[in-house]
Amino acid sequence: MNVEYRRLVCVIAALGLAACATKAPPKPAAKAAEPPPRDWVTEIRAEAHQLPSNVEVLPLQEAAVEDLRQKVRAAETAKQFDLADATLDAALAITPDDPALWQWRAEIALAERRFDDAIAHARKSEAMGPKLGQLCVRNWLTVAAARHESHDAAGESDARSKASACPVPAPIRM
Repeated sequence: MNVEYRRLVCVIAALGLAACATKAPPKPAAKAAEPPPRDWVTEIRAEAHQLPSNVEVLPLQEAAVEDLRQKVRAAETAKQFDLADATLDAALAITPDDPALWQWRAEIALAERRFDDAIAHARKSEAMGPKLGQLCVRNWLTVAAARHESHDAAGESDARSKASACPVPAPIRM
């Protein structure tokens, strides 16, 4: 009887321990993949290009900067934004008051998701620039995109309304 009693106690103890065991915690649900960030720069350039403006003011191009512009284009295409930004620094050292270079720098900052820098550079470009035409549109659309990403709906709306004022309609001729 002693052996049967021991077996019974062991079986009861095993069942008791099994009942006390906790279940493994459930595996966390797989996170949904975040969508890639918007390609604001492509959107801005396309929208600015599509807006009809009958006046376009282009700054004079400095020959010494043209090689640097080509390097910036190549770096931007390769998504080497640090190199593009450094090359723009070199170009701006030669022509610090070129609004197109400042806007390009704003777009590089936007691509890198440095929204405060994008706004600052776009506004600097706008302050130096012609305040009409494609460059003006790109200035304000860059500000609007940065405001959108910063969840500033009022700032985005204000910048978009300023962008819509940049195109110059053709004069009516009779």
